[in-house]
Amino acid sequence: MKLEVYQIIVPLASLGFVFNLFRRFLKSKASWQEAALGASFWMSVGIFALFPDAISKAIANFFGIKSNINAIIFFCLGLIFFFQYKLFFMLKKNQMATTELARKITLQQAEKEDLQS
Repeated sequence: MKLEVYQIIVPLASLGFVFNLFRRFLKSKASWQEAALGASFWMSVGIFALFPDAISKAIANFFGIKSNINAIIFFCLGLIFFFQYKLFFMLKKNQMATTELARKITLQQAEKEDLQS
């Protein structure tokens, strides 16, 4: 197996991202779910960079697509749509929490004004 330059750089960069996630977790700047999901993503990127042909052929066979390049494109599009879906609902949840917090603050300020009057 002949190693290309990207097959050395990408796994090293992936390890750097995993260590950064671990450091953020230890400093309580990331939850264990974020750290685990991020670490699994970056490890899979590193492994895919090391064995691109074998993994892309396995994905193509799994989905029943003849060309491994097309399988990777469809697989990545599916991942993009999945993450976009998750991001939309995270944003919606954040919006609802912000609205609820603004309502509570407004009600507290109104109660203070009523008590002072």
